[in-house]
Amino acid sequence: MGCLYTIKSCKNFTTTEQKIANYILNNVNEAMYTSTQELARKTDTSPAAVIRFSKRMGYAGFRELKVDLAKDNSEDVPLFSEKIYSHDSLKTIIKKSKSSDSLAVEQTYKLLKLDTFANAVEALKKAKKIYLYGIGSSSICCTDFAQKLSRLGYNVVFYSDFHTQLAATTHITKDDVALAISYSGNTKEVNTAIEYAKSKDTTIIAITQFIKSPLMKFADLALYVPTQEKDLRLGAVTSRNASLILTDLLYLGMISEDLDKHKENLIASRNLVNKLRK
Repeated sequence: MGCLYTIKSCKNFTTTEQKIANYILNNVNEAMYTSTQELARKTDTSPAAVIRFSKRMGYAGFRELKVDLAKDNSEDVPLFSEKIYSHDSLKTIIKKSKSSDSLAVEQTYKLLKLDTFANAVEALKKAKKIYLYGIGSSSICCTDFAQKLSRLGYNVVFYSDFHTQLAATTHITKDDVALAISYSGNTKEVNTAIEYAKSKDTTIIAITQFIKSPLMKFADLALYVPTQEKDLRLGAVTSRNASLILTDLLYLGMISEDLDKHKENLIASRNLVNKLRK
């Protein structure tokens, strides 16, 4: 995950964290060679606050943050800013959509942490049942993921009617996994189900943006989608595409260690469906 992108995309900073973030973003070259004590002095904070900030950004300490900062120094790390206007031609819309989608793909991979991804794959593979949660465009991602996993023989619990999904959630156990997809992290229906699952010691995997949110309070593992500016008209499209990238990666990770077995399941599923076409 790029350091500058992580800082730019993170929201809900405390006043102290915002001071540190602003200094780093506005003084990248200086920050790379600044000690913890010096940064604390320049931001009128404390060395402990600098270390806490570094840990919140996903690093062991400020030294590790600076290493990543140096890698990002020559790169442009933007948030999405393309907007669709009523006077845009179809050609312009295509160009903007392509740009937005390309950036979404690039940043989704930058935000992916290998150890977190590996732990999520392992948790899903070991789960007795896999419960999926998503509303709106996130529900589309859940439907796609559920279909893929069902063809592999996994026991997946997902209903497009969320009241039915909530009813099914009452049977969730610590041997199951709950995967929630919510860009905002504030979807009431999803968080209601996840809070219940957490009370049953179920492993929680969240696909969401990198911010403090009710969903993140419950998550054991988090896979991040890029943060988009509030006025972006393409927001629901790019966040959906980023979520699909992550669920596809989870799917590929789950089948990678036993390709022969899963190949048999996929062939059997395809052959059965093909009978309907005769």
